[in-house]
Amino acid sequence: MRSTYSAIGKFVVYIKSTKDKDRGNALVGRALTGRSSIVDSFIETEVRKNYKPELEKAIKKCNERAAKLIIPNIGHLPRSLAFCNSVMKLEGSEPYVCAIRETDGHVAVYKYYTMQMFLQCVDHIDINKEVAKKAIHKKMSTGWKAGNTVNLQSVATKNAQKVRIEQANEYCKEIMPVIREIQRYGKVTLQGIANALMARNIKTRRGKDEWTPMGVSNLLKKAGELGV
Repeated sequence: MRSTYSAIGKFVVYIKSTKDKDRGNALVGRALTGRSSIVDSFIETEVRKNYKPELEKAIKKCNERAAKLIIPNIGHLPRSLAFCNSVMKLEGSEPYVCAIRETDGHVAVYKYYTMQMFLQCVDHIDINKEVAKKAIHKKMSTGWKAGNTVNLQSVATKNAQKVRIEQANEYCKEIMPVIREIQRYGKVTLQGIANALMARNIKTRRGKDEWTPMGVSNLLKKAGELGV
């Protein structure tokens, strides 16, 4: 997914939070050479899992100026589906993100190819789901029961329903950037979108490989309700 890279050319800097500002700028100063220049810099001031407006601005600037996106101290961003969906908007035949890392006092720049990063992120999410399922099954085999047995119907059921709705809303917000991108490439029918999602090996919220027009329709309806 990554390889060492000589930082030469035009760059747009993206720093993931204000607390990383000083360290991020220091890493950029050490990583970039005399044959590189900074077009613009963006710092995320409000850190949310699925809301990264400064990242969107940085990507737009990269596409406008034919510059590369460079991120100091990238950390766990490649595990975020929202992040991976955003960087998929970078233009080019093989778009990638430049990440600055410091190890044992040595600063190096690596390429993170956007498609590989996106696919590995999806795999990471699937693996975590399976690990969680196995842990729950193992605990239940000992006789443990989930929920509040005293107020199961009146409280636990309502709480479970609330969680399901929140999870559905969260998934919708994560997957809609991908669907919008598919639509921009001319896939506008429900079946066309479903086929494109399957071609990208993206699973449904319930972990299924097969997408149906009805499933896509439900997602679009929810996206309208959420305003995403």
